[in-house]
Amino acid sequence: MMATIYSQDGMEITVGLQGSSVCDEAVQAAKRIAADRQESVRLEDDDGNWDVYPDGRVDEADEWETAD
Repeated sequence: MMATIYSQDGMEITVGLQGSSVCDEAVQAAKRIAADRQESVRLEDDDGNWDVYPDGRVDEADEWETAD
């Protein structure tokens, strides 16, 4: 399965990364992107949704809220 990284406002940053069930590429990429941007990013991975912070912390994230 693949992983995608988004900004916190829902803009796609990168797509097509190997999911964590295969390797840690997506988590490492999300940590680098968050640090470079100095803001948290959202990682949607095969094992859930994660908020990744500039300090390298990773917390489980809630589902995106969508307008109906």
